[in-house]
Amino acid sequence: MKIAITESENFTQIGLEKLKTIGEVQQYDFKSIEELIHVCEKVEVLFVRLRFKFTREILALLPNLKFILSATTGTDHIEEDFFVKRGGQIICLKGETEFLEEIPSTAEHTWALLLSLYKKIPFSFDDVKQGNWNRDAFKGNNLKNKKIAILGIGRVGKQVAKIATCFNMQVGYYDIKEIDLPYLKFNTPSALFEWADIITIHIPQNNANQNFVNKYLLSCIQNTAVLINTSRGGIWDESALCEMIIKKEIKGVATDVLKNELDYKIQENRLVTLSKKGFPIIITPHIAGATIESMEMTEDFIVEKFIKELD
Repeated sequence: MKIAITESENFTQIGLEKLKTIGEVQQYDFKSIEELIHVCEKVEVLFVRLRFKFTREILALLPNLKFILSATTGTDHIEEDFFVKRGGQIICLKGETEFLEEIPSTAEHTWALLLSLYKKIPFSFDDVKQGNWNRDAFKGNNLKNKKIAILGIGRVGKQVAKIATCFNMQVGYYDIKEIDLPYLKFNTPSALFEWADIITIHIPQNNANQNFVNKYLLSCIQNTAVLINTSRGGIWDESALCEMIIKKEIKGVATDVLKNELDYKIQENRLVTLSKKGFPIIITPHIAGATIESMEMTEDFIVEKFIKELD
């Protein structure tokens, strides 16, 4: 079995040795999808991260590919229906709730973004690098007693809520599932958004959730509130959000994801453009899950899951 690791930097050594027991493993660090296609034409197994988007056009150029291994919960970087219909199989973390409970990285990054935005850390640091010391220009806010709204209180949402209690915040949530937790439960997302000082998004990207945070829902946000997204870029109306930012109808936005981020046109993204103009926006390059410890754990898990599938 020919196996290719497409982004091998810091790839788990334990997982690598296990893969070598079942096939011929090659490690790469592809910089372009064209390079990947050229090298992997006869590969049967790809272990991927999030650098490339595997559309049906790309998959059609990899005719021998039988398995895609991806240590992610989402599969929006793979045209799953097309691949599965032709007989392929995706091995990922979707549905692996018990294992994922041990992975804290996305919740931690949510709080890193929230604190950076609320305390104006990157903006004040940029100003200091310009030789200034404008203490009064960067007054932040306390978290104590603030209302944090969690849209989607699954694995990550619960972790975010637990941390919020350490800051003595009021926690509210909305979820499509009937979940009873010791927090304030809202029956509609609009009511949750109207209530909140801080909103964090933790819903999966699927057909039902495409642009879930639409223009109407965004309009429910107070102009003193901030919005954090460590989910996926496709779940909100990015265009409507940009208009709100320009009109100062929202206090700030921090996101780890962008709409169409795998189309390699980041410089054309409107949120990126607005951030360069000084609007209160923080953007990180989809790194919430990219910690050394979490990536090692998840890659080991995917290798084990793949080996069990072969058995």
